Amino acid sequence: MITTPNVTVKDSSQLAEGDIVLTHGMRVRLDSCTTRKDSGCTVFTWSGTVLNLDEVREERHVPMPWLRTWKGGLVDREDAWTIQGNRFANWLVENPS
Repeated sequence: MITTPNVTVKDSSQLAEGDIVLTHGMRVRLDSCTTRKDSGCTVFTWSGTVLNLDEVREERHVPMPWLRTWKGGLVDREDAWTIQGNRFANWLVENPS
């Protein structure tokens, strides 16, 4: 694990609930995780909440429809992002202040 003053690099197996992952110009708080096996590796899939939604909209970091989830044919959320990977995928995580 590599650490700098503001961020830590973690692989997917080291991520934890409440971590804030920096990706595609977004600050994504990890809310819940599921795992599955694929080709002998554990794949971690984190559901997260985009914390800087106004900035993401303004700067157009990602298309806004990509942040939506659906339930029963209706938009459930518009601030969702998924972080997915195995132990070989690395992520920048904000250090707690």
